[in-house]
Amino acid sequence: MANRILKGAVFAGLVLASAGNAENCKEAVLYDGSNYNGQMEESGRTFPEAPEWRANWGDFDNMKAPYIRLSGIKNKAADWTGTLTLQGLPASIEGGTLSIAARSTQDAKFGVWLVGGAGAGNVVFRTLKANRTQAISIAVRDLLGNAGATANKVGIGLFGVPAYQYTTLFVDNIKFSCVGNGSGTQAGAHAGAGSSVTAESSGNADYFFREVNPASSVRNFDAEALPDAKKALKEDTRREFSKRTARQFVLTEHEHQLVTKFQTAKNLSPEESRNGWYKSMFTVDRNRLKDSVIASPKNLFIEAGEIAAATGNHTIPVLVADLDYAIKYFTDTTFKKTEFEDFHLLLAGLPVSTAGGSKVKFVYDPFFVATTRSSLPRMEICVKGKCQAVSPKTGMDFEFDSAGEQTVVVKLSSDNVSTQQDLKLEVK
Repeated sequence: MANRILKGAVFAGLVLASAGNAENCKEAVLYDGSNYNGQMEESGRTFPEAPEWRANWGDFDNMKAPYIRLSGIKNKAADWTGTLTLQGLPASIEGGTLSIAARSTQDAKFGVWLVGGAGAGNVVFRTLKANRTQAISIAVRDLLGNAGATANKVGIGLFGVPAYQYTTLFVDNIKFSCVGNGSGTQAGAHAGAGSSVTAESSGNADYFFREVNPASSVRNFDAEALPDAKKALKEDTRREFSKRTARQFVLTEHEHQLVTKFQTAKNLSPEESRNGWYKSMFTVDRNRLKDSVIASPKNLFIEAGEIAAATGNHTIPVLVADLDYAIKYFTDTTFKKTEFEDFHLLLAGLPVSTAGGSKVKFVYDPFFVATTRSSLPRMEICVKGKCQAVSPKTGMDFEFDSAGEQTVVVKLSSDNVSTQQDLKLEVK
């Protein structure tokens, strides 16, 4: 088709990674509308509708028909994700870039990731403006963390799609600039069958841990960071409280009760389990005595949810808080005299309300710890009475024996303080 030839101009700048690597490195076209359609895994698909593999809704800028079209609408805000098996996969990646053309009918946050023999890599996000074709080029090292890995599948997603908004995503021209000469499968083959590890693997293989000091308030978020919660205390109040306590947060007795109510609850719903950590940490963080004390709970919560969504909720980072605050008590009947009491908060949370299947990996990533301490708390997770210790920078696999609401018990301990929380997940 003549139109397909014009599409090459979008990617004319993509060449082999280097001249010295030319004998062992070649460009690989995974999809351009003229070859094997591909497949999307149904088990983890959260796009409302299945892909239309050779759609023709006309030519859009540098996107020439046919292309992949994904559309739909949901009755609540959600992340839409799916994993593509395409011609030329699995591929041995020698570096270079992954290129993809994307277009959305609404402003959208678009994510791309790779799934290899060791599991899912990093999600890289780009902002799409409504009805504009964007030619995206991403260094493979940013997706897999290192060169020389194997890519079995390509993941794509729209994140934070509003409720009741019909949205269409068009995708085309998916290419690697540099793959090994032995890569690829025959058209129609199930690329990567038996080799992709998501929820079934143990240890670190399917999760990329970023180097971070948990006590630092600085995080390099994949998406644009959102503003912190507005401070609840005026500057003169901050100065007064700072003279009376060494803690960095001061909560009222009522606010403290709200936090511990989530911590000790035994009959939370999956939605309450998802929202409780953020709501509790929002209460703590807004009562800070100075800015930038801990990593932004809002951004930690959002990013952990996006990472889980990119794996179809098969891999779930656990949110953790380990910090001290002071509780302000009134000591007289006129409510004028106050005193402070120290409290050590240990709090776990889940960034999602659903699990993508019966097998789930829970990950203890220091990136998702909000703390004022130099050491990390010990963590133990129990499912159906079977408990496993999960160390920082590791993940452990758990299997639920049925669908529906299931309890995940998270135990944390730090210094002489120990907590146990009953969190709920709806297993799909």
